Amino acid sequence: MKRTPYLNNLSLVHQGEMKELYAIPDHPNLLLMVATDAISTHNIVHTTPVPLVGQMLTALLVFWAHGPLQGIPTHIFRFGNEIYNYLPPGEYPSDLHLCALVVKKLLMAPYRLIYVRRMVGSLWHDYYKKRLQNPYGINFSRGLTLMSSLPLVVFAPRENWGTHNPANGDNVRTMLSRHVLDLAYKVYERGNNFTLKKGVEIVNFRALVGVCSHNEISLGGEWLTSSCCRFVERSKIIVGEDPPWADREIFRKDAVRQWGGNKSGPPLTFSDEVVRAGVTASLTFFERITGDSLSTFQNNF
Repeated sequence: MKRTPYLNNLSLVHQGEMKELYAIPDHPNLLLMVATDAISTHNIVHTTPVPLVGQMLTALLVFWAHGPLQGIPTHIFRFGNEIYNYLPPGEYPSDLHLCALVVKKLLMAPYRLIYVRRMVGSLWHDYYKKRLQNPYGINFSRGLTLMSSLPLVVFAPRENWGTHNPANGDNVRTMLSRHVLDLAYKVYERGNNFTLKKGVEIVNFRALVGVCSHNEISLGGEWLTSSCCRFVERSKIIVGEDPPWADREIFRKDAVRQWGGNKSGPPLTFSDEVVRAGVTASLTFFERITGDSLSTFQNNF
């Protein structure tokens, strides 16, 4: 579903499912990344906006980059009120600095680097449960079920374009630099080790990695947020049961319900109840991980 761009006084470079990238005049190696309140599931952007989604995503990226991931290169160049120093004069939404980042332009790797530590998501629903051969090239032992802990963290990459089709992990390893793969895995391990201390497990993780103008390998897009990971309270994990998710799985499940059990269909309208549940879960997770409410954290912007 195409939506009206968030800004009308900058040139739109790319409109993704939830984020938009804008060119910044006089700064050819920088972009303005705006996180919108759009919500997407199953590669479909839905009609219902979800309040504070863009602000939470932006704040989490800043928290991770300047906290637990400090020392790991990311595409974040400026955040908060400092972004206005790089934008041309004009009228901007008053909350732009809460949902936008000035980022370094990256040449992105053509794959989404996904790591999984439990039998969940498409691995479970689309392949293992149906006894189908998975396209990732992963050999699983017998007797696993939903939320089973995997002996080793598995690599389940997807293409980073179009419908994000699954890719064979061995093939991806031969195509990408070891430094790219190591960076993504390091971020996952550091992030999960941090959240485990808060009682939250990241059961799967997605990273985008690219190279900036001076050839530094950096994280791009987003990382360790509810848009690219599945978070769950560890004490509530019961093998064989669907746990109470602390991420946008709330919207995924309602989308499948509205589509009559299918994983595709037209853009949907979510009920006020589902939106409230999703926002509450995200805000609760944000506070649990960062130690601050969203508004308190933003005061430092």
